[in-house]
Amino acid sequence: MATKALSVYDCRTCLEVLDELPSTHQRSAWVMAMVGKAHYELGEYTAAQRAFEAVRHLDPYRVWDMEVYSTLMWHLRRSVQLSFLAQELLSINPRSPEAWIAVGNTFSLQKERVQALTCFRRAAQLDPGCAYAYTLSGHELIDEDFDKAINFFQSALRADPRHYNAWYGLGTCYMRMSKLRLADYHFRKASDINPRNAILLGCVGMVHERSGNSEAALALFDEAIRMSPDNALVRYHRAKVLISMKRYPVSRLLHKFSGVRKAKRATRLCHWDVGRLRDMQLAITDLESLRDSSPDESNVIFQLARVYRLTGQKVKAAQLLAVARDVSPKSVSKIRKLLETIPDDGPGEDVMDEG
Repeated sequence: MATKALSVYDCRTCLEVLDELPSTHQRSAWVMAMVGKAHYELGEYTAAQRAFEAVRHLDPYRVWDMEVYSTLMWHLRRSVQLSFLAQELLSINPRSPEAWIAVGNTFSLQKERVQALTCFRRAAQLDPGCAYAYTLSGHELIDEDFDKAINFFQSALRADPRHYNAWYGLGTCYMRMSKLRLADYHFRKASDINPRNAILLGCVGMVHERSGNSEAALALFDEAIRMSPDNALVRYHRAKVLISMKRYPVSRLLHKFSGVRKAKRATRLCHWDVGRLRDMQLAITDLESLRDSSPDESNVIFQLARVYRLTGQKVKAAQLLAVARDVSPKSVSKIRKLLETIPDDGPGEDVMDEG
């Protein structure tokens, strides 16, 4: 039951089923490896790391599933542990694709792209059906050569049509190439395979955001956040959509009307104002949470300053713009553009993206 649940990426059910096993079986390397993969798919990297460390302790010569562990170390930026893992796997079985994937991840973390691609190619030679090796090769090339990256992702899908990471990689390539219909198709294919992945759902939302369909994007971001409340990428894009939709309070515009006209205008718009206040407060909450978790992320700081400015909190906006300038001196022109295009007495125009 647990294996079936994990195969369809129902990771919560997998963990619940494994938790019902007798304690003797729960402490086996096979079960702990499943626990590690389930937590990894859920984005719970700390719990996944603990599970894989238990696997290494229970079965030091195990090679199966170690490609997932090495990728986990890559995400956590644990270069020393990753290098040690790669050396151990090579000493255990130098002809295993898992070992060469771990070596490739080590080089990738050190930004040595050529060596990483050589290792991933070696893994694919040892096991032509290893879709993961092709997918990692595609991700290594995604910033340099879209055509080569697409070829690698397509090779991964020929090896395993249900390898959602390859579908996601193709969607990312087409998104960067501004081929939004193709990006939407591939992101949706990935999301159909792994429907409980908030990142994939958020990617579909980002395509709608780029296409100008803000309402559909917002609905997808809301659903993704319900799946994974701590997902920083999705929360950031939801806040950005709320800002771009000009969901700041209508009451800020009422100073333009006077006397009876202002009263009539206020009566007609008051029921909208409550919703808009709620939406803008939601954007502020998302961005403040991201600012606290990633204080050096200049894009988050800039967007938070922007929403403070839109809601009339000029002092907070000025403070954050100063912080954004210190964190990222290259953002000076972006800050100047914000100050020029959004006047103090009104909401201004939504004229820019964070890049």
